[in-house]
Amino acid sequence: MTANSGSRGKSSRIAFSLFSYFDHVLHITVNFLPPPIRTLYFKLACKHFGKRVLVDYGTYIRYPHKVSIGNDVAINRGCHFFPSLLNRDAHITLNDGVVLGPQVTFYGAGQDPKGRDLPDIAASIVVESGVYIGGNSIIRYGVTIGEGAVVAAGSVVVKDVAAWTIVGGVPAKYIGNRDLET
Repeated sequence: MTANSGSRGKSSRIAFSLFSYFDHVLHITVNFLPPPIRTLYFKLACKHFGKRVLVDYGTYIRYPHKVSIGNDVAINRGCHFFPSLLNRDAHITLNDGVVLGPQVTFYGAGQDPKGRDLPDIAASIVVESGVYIGGNSIIRYGVTIGEGAVVAAGSVVVKDVAAWTIVGGVPAKYIGNRDLET
């Protein structure tokens, strides 16, 4: 390792630490704001922010410019969104009518298990219209959850979910079809 590459690594860590600090302060501040001002913040910060969207307190969006939220979406308390910063094409999209239980987490990137020095693995997450995701579920990068699907609480979704199905477990597996007669 050259002296120059070592100083670049150190300055990158310092820059990221400063970003993390100010991001944390912003997150705390947003959680103290009244709902109309919070909504305005999310509308300005997100790539797309639809109408009639509820974002409960404690929700954290790491890179909001990479998150799109459709109309009539309900994001419950304590949900977390972590899209990939380094992969330009990796976004998180919640289409119309999506409902998230509390503490749902989206991971748009992850460490390559083959080695520490390899770049992150990253891909978009797409949640189609009318999906319900139960509380404490985790959705991994590269996953599409089909229209009207249900993810049971506490599930870890690591592969695509077909439309109008119910999945659950760790990792999430097919449980049944969603009853369309409601």
